Amino acid sequence: MKLKLISIKHWRKINKIDIHFNKLMLFLGQSIEGTNNVTSALSFAFNKTPIDKDDISKNCDYSQIKLIFIKDKKSYKLKIFINKDLSIKYFLKTNSDWKEISYSEYVDFIEQTPFIHIHGKKGGDFKEVASFFYNLLIKNPEKSKEIEKDLDNLYQEINLGHKNSEIYRYLFFQFIKKIALESLNKNRTLLGDATILFEEPELYLNPQKQRELYNYFIKLSNRGVNIYLKTFSSCFVGLKQYKSICITKQENEKISVLQTNKEIFQDDEIKSFNMNYWINPDRAELFFAKKVILVEGQTDKIVIPFLGKLLKVFRYDYSVIECGSKSTIPQFMVLLNNFKIPYVAVYDKDNHSWRTEEEIENSNKKNKQINSLAKENLGKAIPFENDIEEEIYNAHGERGSYKNKPFNALKYISEPGFTISKRLTKKIKDIYE
Repeated sequence: MKLKLISIKHWRKINKIDIHFNKLMLFLGQSIEGTNNVTSALSFAFNKTPIDKDDISKNCDYSQIKLIFIKDKKSYKLKIFINKDLSIKYFLKTNSDWKEISYSEYVDFIEQTPFIHIHGKKGGDFKEVASFFYNLLIKNPEKSKEIEKDLDNLYQEINLGHKNSEIYRYLFFQFIKKIALESLNKNRTLLGDATILFEEPELYLNPQKQRELYNYFIKLSNRGVNIYLKTFSSCFVGLKQYKSICITKQENEKISVLQTNKEIFQDDEIKSFNMNYWINPDRAELFFAKKVILVEGQTDKIVIPFLGKLLKVFRYDYSVIECGSKSTIPQFMVLLNNFKIPYVAVYDKDNHSWRTEEEIENSNKKNKQINSLAKENLGKAIPFENDIEEEIYNAHGERGSYKNKPFNALKYISEPGFTISKRLTKKIKDIYE
């Protein structure tokens, strides 16, 4: 069975949210508590954690979790109703009517989907993890001798009872790698339609290993495994997988979620956006930012934070994202609009005196597009005249004066006698407000 939707009501700090599921899900958030509220509800619904009195929202008499599954194109709906006294009722809907079921019937239903919850900093649950994969794979006739050997080694190592979570994480990384590579020539993985809820997969892995593990998770999800990741690392987030992203936000002690299932790019935009990811995968950090500063190129990315620190307005929770060119800034604005992430788009007017009429006309079309996409109360656009070099040098540059721009610009503003103009000061403060 595949989980398609979970509806959570009165659970901890969640009043009511609906989350639509893909085979790969990326739970992100600026608040640890927000993502924990979601993953705890998931783990409870799959019968992996017991109910606690704190799971029911304050001043509420009940909590409710509703799940929709798809199996063989048929829909199954499961509802779990928790009273304030922690008594629980289970309901199943397979046709038109809800039917109350017993706890054992609920277990029989939910265990049709093999589910494992790999916690964050807890090392003790890896024996359970090893048992889960061992029982899932040991009877699978398609497994290779190498996988069988690795599985036995993993199981025996964890049964030794070591307390070192770093060793467990490394063993799990190697195991997932082997499973993913063996799956490349198969339509389905050896794990079938198992569901893995993995908290903070980045722990104890360097950035290179994090990106590698994320790649294996994508391969597994493409072949049937349901991978749900709670992460605070941009290495486990790809711009191409924007439909898998679910962002949790906490405001006024309430949790909300943001996600999109829409195709927000069309035709050449898709290719252009995917190329942006390959050129610089670090752009995925925008999903973790309190506010995003979109810029055209490296000079802006280097100079703007430097001037922000100089003016004492710099914010570490604001991310400066280099879009590659003015032409691709609109794509990032569309993405941020969909996820309701605050942003400012900083662009060059590019109306230099040395430009041709055709170049200026083309530039003005792009400027107009950027301004039209800025959503009120969410994003805004700030132009440089005609680029950031003219702003900091307070002089017009020539067409050939743009060699080694980032280094020369930084060198210039680093000099002790450098003074920021009033116009540029206002723009930098507007960017970081």
